[in-house]
Amino acid sequence: MLKLELITMNNFNEALKLQNEIFPEYNGKNNYLDSFKEESRLRFFMIYDDNIFVGLSGIYCYKNDYDNAWLGFFGIKEEFRNRGYGKLALLLTEEYAKSEGYKFMRLFTDKYDNDLAISFYKKYGYVFENYNSDLEELKDSFCVVIGSKSISEYKVTPWNNRFINLSKQTIKQQY
Repeated sequence: MLKLELITMNNFNEALKLQNEIFPEYNGKNNYLDSFKEESRLRFFMIYDDNIFVGLSGIYCYKNDYDNAWLGFFGIKEEFRNRGYGKLALLLTEEYAKSEGYKFMRLFTDKYDNDLAISFYKKYGYVFENYNSDLEELKDSFCVVIGSKSISEYKVTPWNNRFINLSKQTIKQQY
């Protein structure tokens, strides 16, 4: 049975190792440490099927925007892909976000070389739009799309290029 296990200081080192395995190009250390702060609305999870680690997931929100849960570090280990784990993990993460009072799920991903991920999210109800805020310091170094989905009775509205400071996040996740 698939379950989400909250990443805490007790499993922090294991989570970092697993995050590196799934996302070797990103460093989740600072994100995980930020999630341990008492006032934080960041939550990251290791995903298990029985006692076997199959992936990672997380949610976060931007300050003063408590309707939107953003999907963070969502990934399934390669050897467990195409077995239904991604679908179940996404649904569990959405259920968790809904239980925390969020109305919408959002995510961002690179527009290029990511057709499989975008297709996956579309299959489960996400609608995509381009993101190109002029406020982004590194706007010329990435090409991003934002996916949105309602997890409530409210109709999801487009993100419309509202600033999310991807430049800051990009720098935060560097090694």
